[in-house]
Amino acid sequence: MIRRKVAAVSVLSSMIALSACGGNAAQTESNKQEPSGAVVDVQKLIDTPTELNVTYPGATEEMFNQRFGDQLRKKFPKYTFRFIKSDGNTFKDLIATNQPIDILFSSSTGMAVYLLDYKLQSDISDLVKKYKYDLSGIQQAPIDLQKQIGNGAVYGLPWTMGTLISIYNKDLFDKFGVAYPKKGITWDELYDVTRQMSRTDAGIQYRGLTMAFDHMMGLNQLEAAYYDPSTFKAKYTDDTFKKVFDNVARFWKLPGNEPPSGKYSLAQLRDLFNKMQTTAIHLDVSGYAQIASTTMNTWDLTTFPVFKDKPTQGASILPDFAFITNKSTNRDAAFQAIAYLTSNEYQQWMASTLMFLPILAKPEQAMKTFGDHIPGVKGKNVQAIVANPFAKMQPFTPYYSLSAAEMTTAVNEYIGGKDTNTVLREAAERVDKKIAEQRAK
Repeated sequence: MIRRKVAAVSVLSSMIALSACGGNAAQTESNKQEPSGAVVDVQKLIDTPTELNVTYPGATEEMFNQRFGDQLRKKFPKYTFRFIKSDGNTFKDLIATNQPIDILFSSSTGMAVYLLDYKLQSDISDLVKKYKYDLSGIQQAPIDLQKQIGNGAVYGLPWTMGTLISIYNKDLFDKFGVAYPKKGITWDELYDVTRQMSRTDAGIQYRGLTMAFDHMMGLNQLEAAYYDPSTFKAKYTDDTFKKVFDNVARFWKLPGNEPPSGKYSLAQLRDLFNKMQTTAIHLDVSGYAQIASTTMNTWDLTTFPVFKDKPTQGASILPDFAFITNKSTNRDAAFQAIAYLTSNEYQQWMASTLMFLPILAKPEQAMKTFGDHIPGVKGKNVQAIVANPFAKMQPFTPYYSLSAAEMTTAVNEYIGGKDTNTVLREAAERVDKKIAEQRAK
């Protein structure tokens, strides 16, 4: 088994019944026909007492219940959902003891670590067909990702996703008499706003913009890939990748907008925005909005900045999945459960209560109440998060987290004075070596 030491990313990070966007209502009805012509009595299946073993590496049982367990038990009162605690160290013990695992929750990067490395994948295309599940009701990129990996196979269903957002501090714009960032703002316009808002006032350093730089690269709008998926060789030196890097790295060179101590640290930059509240605009993954809502005084969202020549191109996404493993002893019941997580009913509850982005192909209805049950979110411009079509996801790589870390090193060297060509070439050399070493294990 190839062991890839990759941290599973939650988009939300960071970091979800039987109907997706209304198209899968057939799954809740009985007497539907299998391809063979046999009668499928779904109601009988739902009413049959069944134990489903579920694991969510790195999560507590409380987290599982909050996100899924409580809602699943309400929907399927005859099912028992047995949570099995696991993490990067103990997951292998579950496999070694041949523990039945019906459902495995994982991020898209964790898919390599927990599903593929342990060879737990199982094609559920037969269940999709059997229960007439309408895959067109959910975002297609996560499905296409699986099909690329498995030569057409689908291993599970996505239940949420992360993308990039632009969140701003209204108080600072009011304080300095600068207009709020407008809908459809371009990167160049954002650069000008950042320059306006970066200043020292009453001995306090105010920055115009902070950002999760590694995520800006990983979910970039120009679909610049980290790697060639067939060779796992880095593509950091490609022209498009350089364009993405230069576009965002330039903000660190603006006078007054340099990162503290001349070094990129995402945790420190987030604190500047949501705790010290000395940053005007912050770019991050969508899950960050909930974090900011608990600490910010007056904030709102605007559309993520776009390139002038691609004014409607949004950022990419990172989905989270519910997989049915090949160790499942109750595949049909497990499918009913994960299908429910893509339904309008669950997705609307999830969006309003947990503030997780809906995976629905048409998320508008769920977004109307997005975050309504989170104090301080109702009334915010949450529609800005999904205002533009999502960019194509990067080709699958089990080394996404490793590449994100490499971007931190690269941008710090850039901030330190090295040019773009040098930092990206050296980053490519480092990551190619690290991946070769890990693949050889």
